[in-house]
Amino acid sequence: MATKDAFTTEEWTLLRIVPSLVTGGVSAADPSGIFGSIKEAAAGMTGVMEALQQGSKLELLGAIMADKSIPGLPDPKTLLGEGTREQQMANLKAAVLERIKAVANLVNGKATPEEAKAYKQMIMTVAEKAANASKEGGFLGFGGVRVSSAEQSFLNEVKSALQLA
Repeated sequence: MATKDAFTTEEWTLLRIVPSLVTGGVSAADPSGIFGSIKEAAAGMTGVMEALQQGSKLELLGAIMADKSIPGLPDPKTLLGEGTREQQMANLKAAVLERIKAVANLVNGKATPEEAKAYKQMIMTVAEKAANASKEGGFLGFGGVRVSSAEQSFLNEVKSALQLA
């Protein structure tokens, strides 16, 4: 069973921030304005809390839920890089996917198979909830689609990065 002590400080921080980063990646995949981004972030965080509560009997998810400290966040300039807004959004998606791959490898190596599966499923659930939170391409809430093709593409990349079948 994986406890906080099984991870370095950097690894533990990564485990804790990837769920938040995933919601940012969904927003970057197809920016939907301030209200859409807020809905996506809120839905993602709701997904995190639900998954942690459901998986709290597993040592790893229980330890993440119990840790009330504020994790160090990566420098936004590092995540966004330079360039146009579109380039920065592409940089953000790439940075998020890189961290998702790293966290998938981390839990595969240090957590039990059951904990690794639950953690990776939590990340996927967060991404899906965020993508479904706001309609894309509509006007004043009319028309549009729940998950845009750009968001679906990002969800597929997340699933691949997590090594989920």
